[in-house]
Amino acid sequence: MNMGNQGNNNPFGMKITDPELVRKICEGGMESLSPDDINMIGLGIKNDQMFMGDESQANLEGVNILRYKTAESEQIGPSPLSRGMVGYIALLFVVFVALSVVGIACSNTFLPSLTNKDMVFLSFAFTAGLGICLSEFRTASVAKKYMTERVQGRCISQERASGSGKYNQKRSIYEYTYNNQVYRSYEKVYANKGYAEVGEVRELMISPENPRFIYDPKASNARKLGHIMIGMIFIGIVVVIVVSVYING
Repeated sequence: MNMGNQGNNNPFGMKITDPELVRKICEGGMESLSPDDINMIGLGIKNDQMFMGDESQANLEGVNILRYKTAESEQIGPSPLSRGMVGYIALLFVVFVALSVVGIACSNTFLPSLTNKDMVFLSFAFTAGLGICLSEFRTASVAKKYMTERVQGRCISQERASGSGKYNQKRSIYEYTYNNQVYRSYEKVYANKGYAEVGEVRELMISPENPRFIYDPKASNARKLGHIMIGMIFIGIVVVIVVSVYING
C-alpha cells in the first residue's frame, strides 16, 4: 500500500508495507507511532524532531519539521489517587489546630517571647512539613488499595514540564497492554528524578475501572525521598526556632 496518497499522514511520500504500521498511520497519523515504529520506517527522533535516517545526512529542520507527540492518555474522570485526599487534608488540619492550641498554651510558660500569632505560624509550618513528608506515602497506600492490576509498561517518550524553573522536571510516557488492548499514558506528576528512560520497562499499577490511570511505584519511591527532605526542612526550621527561643529565653 502506497502511503504517499494519505496526505499529511505521510508527508515524506514513502511506501510502507507493514500492515500494523499502515493501520496505525491511517487511524492516528504519524504522531500515533512510537519511537520504535518510527525507527522501523527509517526516521529518527532527536530533541522532539524527526530526521530522515542519519541526522547528519538529511536534517529536515526548516524544510518539514514533524513534531513527535504522544497520543492523548484520555484519563477521564477523577484519578483513583485522589481518593482520600479530603480526609488527609482534614487530618492535617486537626494536627494544625492541636499544635496551635498546645503551642499557645505552653508559650506563656516556656516561650514568653513568642506571640500567639508566632505559635500559629510555627504550627502551620510544622504541619505543612509533615504533610509533605507523608504525601507520597498516602499516594502509595491509595494506589495499593484502588489500582489493583499490574502491567509491564515500556517508556516510549519523556515529556518536560513547561514553565519557568521546571526545565529539569520530566514525566515518562508509557505504552502497555491490558486485556488485549494497547494503552499509552503517564502519571500526572513531573519530577527531577525517578522518571524512566526511553526504552526502560517498569511494572505499573493501573485502575481496572480506567486502565489509562497509572501509578509507577519506582518513580514514587524516588519522589518519597525528595518529599521527606523538603518536609524535614520545614520541620527542622520550626524546631531550631523553638529550641533557640527556649535557650535564649
